[in-house]
Amino acid sequence: MAKFDHLFIAPRDWDKSFKFYKDTLGWKVVSSWGEGTKERGAVLKSDQGMGVVIAEEHDNMGDQAWEKGFNGTRPTVHVNIDNVDQFFEKLPKGDHVVIKPETIHWGGRWVVLKDPDGNLIAFNQPTK
Repeated sequence: MAKFDHLFIAPRDWDKSFKFYKDTLGWKVVSSWGEGTKERGAVLKSDQGMGVVIAEEHDNMGDQAWEKGFNGTRPTVHVNIDNVDQFFEKLPKGDHVVIKPETIHWGGRWVVLKDPDGNLIAFNQPTK
């Protein structure tokens, strides 16, 4: 079963984006990191459960979200699934695979695909 989880946005202006989601839309901050540094980020949720993660680009060697998954200012859709490896095994092989299944430093596993227009879809298996 797949369930929409969040959009990932790498904003041009982190402060403006954070203020938009928090103050303009009234979304609640679930977690944040990097206060006082250039590598800030935040997870925000709407009252209906829709999530957005905004994060500044950072120098984290080995973080494929930035090395391969970064897609300019275009959002990346994140979908939670039960088993990343089983999902990947059933996929046809091709250049639509951006990141093969791997453990992610913020918890769980993922595989990242791109659609024909270059939009990224990350299929996440959250840590239980």
